[in-house]
Amino acid sequence: MLRKYLLGESVPGADKLVRMAQVAGVSLRWLATGEGAQSETAGWDRVTPPQMAIVLEFERYARMRADAGTRSAIRIFVKKYNEHLLDIGTMGDIERITEDELILWRDLAWERRVEKASIDEAGLCTAIEIADELMEASGKAMDSEKKARLITAIYRLNAVTNEGLDRSMLMNLLITIL
Repeated sequence: MLRKYLLGESVPGADKLVRMAQVAGVSLRWLATGEGAQSETAGWDRVTPPQMAIVLEFERYARMRADAGTRSAIRIFVKKYNEHLLDIGTMGDIERITEDELILWRDLAWERRVEKASIDEAGLCTAIEIADELMEASGKAMDSEKKARLITAIYRLNAVTNEGLDRSMLMNLLITIL
């Protein structure tokens, strides 16, 4: 199997990449993409805010296309993202993505979300403040259910972001969604 990986005939799943990175003592990002620091101390599980924003946009996109399978939705989303056909344009400095990158970011983001999403009062307060700012800036009202989903999404994004949320980037993303 390793030979197939090295020859580019096959790509390891996220679970295998994580295990290889742990055994080799290298960062997952470096192992998966060849980018970033090779050292494990760089944080193998770091998902950047633009990567997380892409993951969240994909999840929204996939929900709207519930009739398509996940792999099909990933393929179409990646194609549209790379052709700049989505409402979000591009996120941060990420001009192009691959299907494998999106799958890896999703796996890492949701794994981290489960680990780090225990409720903390400061994080919840930040999520509510951002939701209130968004509704004020957009001039739109939301029913309780939609507002709860928005606050939950902001809270989870904050929980998986190492340095905290970039409010201006998040506001721009949310305004384009609403």
